[in-house]
Amino acid sequence: MTDAFKVFDKDGDGYISAKELQTALVKLGFAEGNEIGRVEMMISFVDRNHDGLVNFTEFKDMMHNVIVLR
Repeated sequence: MTDAFKVFDKDGDGYISAKELQTALVKLGFAEGNEIGRVEMMISFVDRNHDGLVNFTEFKDMMHNVIVLR
């Protein structure tokens, strides 16, 4: 899970910003990455502390939900 987080956290600051998530989504071919507003909305769904960023705990919870809901 840590390695997956690092793929998104390009600057290594321990947080995934909207821009970092957008870049990753575009590289992975997801249409959601084409609009920053959609990316910011995605972040808002998992951003428990409302700082506009995704930390590792929030990322783990998000990934767990993605895996479980599949």
